[in-house]
Amino acid sequence: MALAILALTGVVTHSRAGGNASPSRRIPVHLFGGDLREGAPLAPWYHKIGITDAWVYPLKGAFPQDQRPEAQRTVAELSAAGTLDAYRKNGVRYWWFERPVPDFFYETSKRPDFPKTHLWDDSPETDALWSAVCERIASVYPAARAAGFAGVVYDTESYYSYKGDEAGKEKPWVWGGHADEYGETGGYYRRGLQVGEAIQTTWPGAKIILVYAFGYEGERWWYQGFQDAGLEAYLGPEHTYGAGPGDLGKAWYQSWWRGRTTKETCDWKRTQFPFVPSNQRIAAGLFPLDFGAKKPNYRAKYFREQLVSAANDDPHGPIPVWLWPQGEFTPESWQAVEYADGDTAEDYLRALREFSEATH
Repeated sequence: MALAILALTGVVTHSRAGGNASPSRRIPVHLFGGDLREGAPLAPWYHKIGITDAWVYPLKGAFPQDQRPEAQRTVAELSAAGTLDAYRKNGVRYWWFERPVPDFFYETSKRPDFPKTHLWDDSPETDALWSAVCERIASVYPAARAAGFAGVVYDTESYYSYKGDEAGKEKPWVWGGHADEYGETGGYYRRGLQVGEAIQTTWPGAKIILVYAFGYEGERWWYQGFQDAGLEAYLGPEHTYGAGPGDLGKAWYQSWWRGRTTKETCDWKRTQFPFVPSNQRIAAGLFPLDFGAKKPNYRAKYFREQLVSAANDDPHGPIPVWLWPQGEFTPESWQAVEYADGDTAEDYLRALREFSEATH
């Protein structure tokens, strides 16, 4: 009965993340991934549980990608299969997702005969690499825009080039070892601006979400080029993954990042990307359940606290969130999780429904 009253009045009780009771604000809830099958049969269920946005992949995009090249889909294929229609009919926005960018590009484009060439210099070889990306943007993105994609999502985590040297002094990688290319006169910014302008030409004012957004200096300058090209730059950090005291495990994503709430972590993240104007340009990553391991990372009450913080703690407005499932995201996978004592799938799902824009 108490839950029904809360749902009707729109009032939630803050625990750790905010203090006193206050009016609840609804938030966008993005899903990392999405049903790409014919007719997207999961789309109605997404809407029912509170998913407002799906980052669909693998797609055949502008950058070289690691996700099953043989299975990458085009806009035409998705349209012909009725996949996009299903998302539209169920009120779920869909995003064009490419991953990982530009790390896989960096790793696969290095040439033995040009050992000193990297993605941030001005050599003819590097110019050709980036020009080819921009040409593919001009070929692919107009169709994505026309098909109703809400924007573009880029995964910039260094899955391939990072070799254990954070500074990159001994082992240069995509975001380290090129300090002379930082700043507005450096190669990171110029290449980001180059790609940003290519997108702006074909998709003016497009929303771009940089997923993971660790805040490396090179990454920061590369992404500022997108913003300065006229695009809407969003961050999708993973430092917002965890909540609670970590009582189910000791990994950082099983507790608050350095003791910060969702909102406080977003405040800190914007110090790494100072051109991002507000927390409303951040989609905070949440990782409550590991569907691959069938385990919770933290309890349902802490998941609710994450959502409370995202919805209510910022005076300027609610903060969007995104969910990392680490496995299949289906009605069946939710029921297969071995929940902590006292928790059920419904406890987590109820929190999503109460806070999501989709169920308002």
